[in-house]
Amino acid sequence: MKLIETILEFPKKHILVIGDLILDEYLFGNINRINPEAPVPVLNVSNNNREHRLGGAANTANNVASLGAKCTVIGQVGNDPFKEQMTELFKQANINTFLIERNDFTTIKKTRLVAQNQQALRVDFEDPKPIESEHVKQIINFIKSNQFDMILISDYNKGMLTSELVESIKKLNIPIVVDPKPINMKIFKDAFAIAPNIKEAKEITNSNTLPEEISKLIADEYNTHVIITQGSNGTSSYNKDTKEYNHLPTKAREVYDVSGAGDTFIATLTLALASKAELYEATQIANQAAGVVVGKFGTATLTLEELKSSFNGRHSKVKTREELLQIVQKLKAEGKKIVTTNGIYDILHVGHTQLLNTAKSFGDILILAINTDASTKRYKGPKRPIHGETERAELAANLATVDYVVLFDEDTPEELLNQLQPNIHVKGGDYNAEDLPETKTVHKHGGEVKIVKLVEGKSSTNTITKIMESQNG
Repeated sequence: MKLIETILEFPKKHILVIGDLILDEYLFGNINRINPEAPVPVLNVSNNNREHRLGGAANTANNVASLGAKCTVIGQVGNDPFKEQMTELFKQANINTFLIERNDFTTIKKTRLVAQNQQALRVDFEDPKPIESEHVKQIINFIKSNQFDMILISDYNKGMLTSELVESIKKLNIPIVVDPKPINMKIFKDAFAIAPNIKEAKEITNSNTLPEEISKLIADEYNTHVIITQGSNGTSSYNKDTKEYNHLPTKAREVYDVSGAGDTFIATLTLALASKAELYEATQIANQAAGVVVGKFGTATLTLEELKSSFNGRHSKVKTREELLQIVQKLKAEGKKIVTTNGIYDILHVGHTQLLNTAKSFGDILILAINTDASTKRYKGPKRPIHGETERAELAANLATVDYVVLFDEDTPEELLNQLQPNIHVKGGDYNAEDLPETKTVHKHGGEVKIVKLVEGKSSTNTITKIMESQNG
């Protein structure tokens, strides 16, 4: 598949992201009362439930890096604690930085107060200022001293992208992809490609006509390929050279949060173009990536593996461990009771369905953890499993009682449970809960282990044995 081949080229690329850096802060809590001092709700943030993430151009860079590519980011920051927090996040994400540090500038931070998974309020800390000529010279010298496959400009209109800087970058003859703000559109003329959303595209053209006509107007006026994201209406691309217009429907399967989806889209698009994909192919890949990331909470990223899996037709209930942790965090913030169980689930039978039905009755969300093929072989021997891990996960995901399926490669689910911290963990059989290796882990996080008696005589091993006996007989 050509699209998969393109994705496999991502780790070979070095992308430079230039734009407005933002530190995203989330405060998670519950609103249960009104402030007696003023008629406003009170957000109770328990256990200092606070999270910092890279936002703006920083999140775009984070998306590039998470997709396996080498990434360098350029932006301006203040000499303040926000900068320190952002710098640490860049280090964790393995992103190279060239930061313009200014004493007269405040590192931009957006604080979101989240109650029951709904944003209740956003507080912005910012004092935008344009960079100066001396900064432009420093940036251009830095770019010249490195080798980049493509430059991604992420414009939030906070002062980083001046006309002087952009014109200087154009002269370097490195292909440029732009996520623009309409107010600055003139300085992006002759970029390789621009990717506004539909609202921005209409503002750029001062037109309310069809996306195809808007695309042509932008391409003709600004001499650039045009990609327009249209939310639930999909994505379109217009090739300025061939005059070809294409439209793709949305790829979203489960929408939890659209925050940062545009950053994921532009990062993936840039990497695909840098990997020599045609414009339409690159748009397909980016559209797929955005559809995956909106299934996560907050300004999120996706991995190369997640993107590859999404093209392989993975069921929407089947999640990577990273995806599931994001979802569980959101569900817990909503007050949902999380139930987990685990097994090989090689050949589905009535014992499985009865156990899962019982497990689901203990809470709101049921997560089934399934042993990978390698884990199964270590446990059951070299002839097992009969069905591969992908097939087993897909079959289990089609059961109505199961909300999410995740694979684990360890011998026991202890590590996974330590991360998920379920309210209840269910095990089938005649075990004593205290004898299970995972019990200590579940109890450590305040959870409970429940033992459910299995249906007598019903197991995958028994079924396989009967099949083999019938064949031999």
